[in-house]
Amino acid sequence: MTMKSWSVGYEVIRTYVRFAFWLTHKSVVVTGRQQIPKGKPVIFAANHQNALMDPLAVACTNSFQTTWLARADIFRSKSAQSFLKYIKLLPIYRIRDGKDNLSNNEQIFEQVTHILENNQTIGLFPEAAHSGRRQMLPHKKAIPRIALEAEAKNNFTLNLQIVPVGIFYDHYWKFNRTLIVQYGKPIEVDWYREEYTENPQKAMLSLRDEIHDNIDPLTLQINSKTHYQDYEDILQLAGKSYSGKHFFSKNKVLQLFYAEQELVSGIEKLENSQPEVFEKIIKEINLYFRTIKGLRLTDEQVVNAGNTKWSVLAAWLIASVFSIPLFAFGFIFNAVPFFVPRMMIRPKVKDLAFLSTFNFVAGLVVFPIFYLMAALLVFKFTGSVFIALITFILMPFAGKLAFNLLIFYKKIAHSLAIKFRHKSLLSQIVKRRNELIGMVLRNIA
Repeated sequence: MTMKSWSVGYEVIRTYVRFAFWLTHKSVVVTGRQQIPKGKPVIFAANHQNALMDPLAVACTNSFQTTWLARADIFRSKSAQSFLKYIKLLPIYRIRDGKDNLSNNEQIFEQVTHILENNQTIGLFPEAAHSGRRQMLPHKKAIPRIALEAEAKNNFTLNLQIVPVGIFYDHYWKFNRTLIVQYGKPIEVDWYREEYTENPQKAMLSLRDEIHDNIDPLTLQINSKTHYQDYEDILQLAGKSYSGKHFFSKNKVLQLFYAEQELVSGIEKLENSQPEVFEKIIKEINLYFRTIKGLRLTDEQVVNAGNTKWSVLAAWLIASVFSIPLFAFGFIFNAVPFFVPRMMIRPKVKDLAFLSTFNFVAGLVVFPIFYLMAALLVFKFTGSVFIALITFILMPFAGKLAFNLLIFYKKIAHSLAIKFRHKSLLSQIVKRRNELIGMVLRNIA
């Protein structure tokens, strides 16, 4: 298989990964997919925050079989090289890979140009590294160089398009998170023909900056370096309340995302125009989070316990009892492949941005093996191929349901514990939380 060809095997693998994506995410929302050009060479330029999950997020949300340029150190193993090439990954060398290896990029860029000349798609992260934060790193010149050199080689007749992509996770490594992938308006590289002819380096820098400026509105960007966590805390505290007072989208996920974008913008303006007010708000919010942390509570637990009436908790308890058989079925067939790899992987992962990647990849291998073993045991005890097959098919769906039920049970348990343990404090904490939200909303209006 050449990199420029369409692969049945790749599509089979992607179908499986897409199914796994559906299982492991609470929701996956995609916008702007219709803007991706067809019949033209395309470079996907996405923000990079979550290791391998980022290219998978793009690969699983469009129909193109994209070739991705990835860090060269993952190609060190010869056994891995063939598989990585099969799933359309090419190595790109950085200074940290050794100066002697940088010359290898020339050959890689030639391959990429050949792929683009055949109206295929390339994926590359302009930051050239992941951050694990809602902050884009400075963009490098790799994409502008590839794009402009490919067009120059073909006398600017390729009609090459660069599609900015914004990737957002509501959490970077937790299971059952929300993912948003937004495809922006394509950038036509031939707009830079004249500038490239006059000054190639200037053209590359101009294109680099345009790519950055086009990705930025598709992401949740927190620019503050000194108050990054404070911004995160404000979003946690006031994001949903701000969303409830403004309309952005009929989609609930996008509604909250756009609300948080605007909230971040308002906080930035407050920090710059009224630093004293900003510092006061931050001080009070920090005190709130220190207080609940001292009580071994999270903000989410405070909200759940404070907003849930006893009658609702009683109804939830009854519902939880009736749901136990469903939970038991899902838990029995999913607990071992879910928890054991995580227990083994977590202590070995130094960079948390890789945690979800390792968990996801391990799950792709471990779950089907465990399901097959469990189905064989079912067959041994029942003697029925049909029952074993149905059980095998239902296992992943039952696992997703069991996980959601587990979250539901924890919500009930935490709410009950907080209402009993912190009965006298709960109303005060909730009241203070609401006051802080009001303080935030009043000052950014």
